[in-house]
Amino acid sequence: MTAPPRLAAPRRNRPGLLAQFVLQWFWLPVWAAVALALGLLVALASAGVNPPLAWLNPWRAVLTWPRFRLEWAGDPARWDTYATERIRARIAAAERRPAAHRAHGADGAAVLAVTVPARLFRGVGPDRAAAVAEGWTAEVSGTGRDRWSPGALYLRRPLPQPGR
Repeated sequence: MTAPPRLAAPRRNRPGLLAQFVLQWFWLPVWAAVALALGLLVALASAGVNPPLAWLNPWRAVLTWPRFRLEWAGDPARWDTYATERIRARIAAAERRPAAHRAHGADGAAVLAVTVPARLFRGVGPDRAAAVAEGWTAEVSGTGRDRWSPGALYLRRPLPQPGR
């Protein structure tokens, strides 16, 4: 038996999308206060507390106006253009700065690694997102929910060996 194809995530419901967009403007000041307090606590305590930098990144949860319009419309062609641009931009950034995106593969060899969060390819699905990244090995990490809902797409490519 073969696994069912992984399709694009179902379109988000409009009331939930609108609520997220409106309520985020009330949530952002609260987030800023908590992030500032956490930063001060870490700076003053210096007790080896190292929160992940992702905690201090509000863009992970912010729904920008262009993405709001994209998700509101739900047009697959627009999603494809959006996802392709974002994935290619992340790949180009990794190729410009390979030292910042260096990781180790399963065999211990150095690889170039790029993580693409699901919010950037939600409308096209992981199969199309992986197809955009030609020449890269793609792996989808799920969230463990009963329906398909990826956490991220991990792209890896071997780094070229330096000439001797």
